[in-house]
Amino acid sequence: MEGKIYIDGEIGSKVTLESVRNQVLALGDIDVLNVDINSGGGDVTVGYAIHDYLKGLDVEVNTKAVGICASIATVIFLAGNNRSMLPNAELMIHNPWMQSNAPMEASDLEDMASYLRDEESKLANFYSGKLGTDKETIEGLMKVETRMDLNQSKSIGFVNANSVQYRAVASIKLDNMNDKQTSLLKDIKALITKVVKNEDSPKAMVITLEDGSTVYIDSEDGDLVGKMIFSEEGGEALADGSYLLEDGRELMVEGGAISEIKEAAEPNEEAEALAKENEALKAEIETLKAASVESVSALEESEKVNAEMKASIDSIVEKVSALEEENKAMASVTVGGKEPIKAAVKTPELKKEEGGLASGLSGFLKLN
Repeated sequence: MEGKIYIDGEIGSKVTLESVRNQVLALGDIDVLNVDINSGGGDVTVGYAIHDYLKGLDVEVNTKAVGICASIATVIFLAGNNRSMLPNAELMIHNPWMQSNAPMEASDLEDMASYLRDEESKLANFYSGKLGTDKETIEGLMKVETRMDLNQSKSIGFVNANSVQYRAVASIKLDNMNDKQTSLLKDIKALITKVVKNEDSPKAMVITLEDGSTVYIDSEDGDLVGKMIFSEEGGEALADGSYLLEDGRELMVEGGAISEIKEAAEPNEEAEALAKENEALKAEIETLKAASVESVSALEESEKVNAEMKASIDSIVEKVSALEEENKAMASVTVGGKEPIKAAVKTPELKKEEGGLASGLSGFLKLN
């Protein structure tokens, strides 16, 4: 698990050992600590204390210069196992100095000068041991207040992570330099130029994005994570964000470097089969819905006709009943004797009604 802290501001006032320690403790259990540094320096003692604290952590420490990393802030920067810079960041080293508004005697000035010389020697020894560069070269860089861009920082050893090379060179003050300093500066520039133009230096790896455009990665071994990525060889670093490759993988870029590679999702044949089956089921359901609506409409129509037929039959039954009563009354006659003889006689009207009833019943039965 990774965590990140920020060293932003003057060392000793805005940034203290306590503030750094509190940031680290707030991260909890981590394996990698990333430290972004943007500081012009400050108190020497506090700077060394922060460096020693970071080096003493039982995690991998990565430092990154994101703006200015100057003076004692460079000591903190060198606490990183992996050290990198953003394209427009700058490193600066110089001799330590002291400012005092208090009145001083000659002995006080002598003591101050002795202390500063001790600090110069300590700092030069520190840089020399960390960078693997001889102390005399480091002392020369400190005396002229050397400012370094990405290429220079990498060639001297401050930056040890692979990064894109830029053509611009850092600005180094040339005013009031003696012949020895000028000669030393020329030697340093020649060394930097030799490193930058070395034909054996790693070549950029070219890869193609999903849209067909190409990008360049400062990698010779094919390992991409942690390597700088840029739009053209020797050009500007790629903007932070995500980029799809033509093979479906996704590159995550942070600070101009590749922070993560997400593999392309493999096709899931089972999921595709289920999706097709779901589509077929949806189509079948729609068909059944349409058939159901049609059946309901037919049933409603049938029920309507049956209701009308039933009403017609009821009307006919009522009429037949009435005619039968009338027929009974008319058929009561006296023949010969005293007692009347009742004979059921079907009148023409009754026969007609009975025929309509039979026809209606036949139609009703067919409907059912």
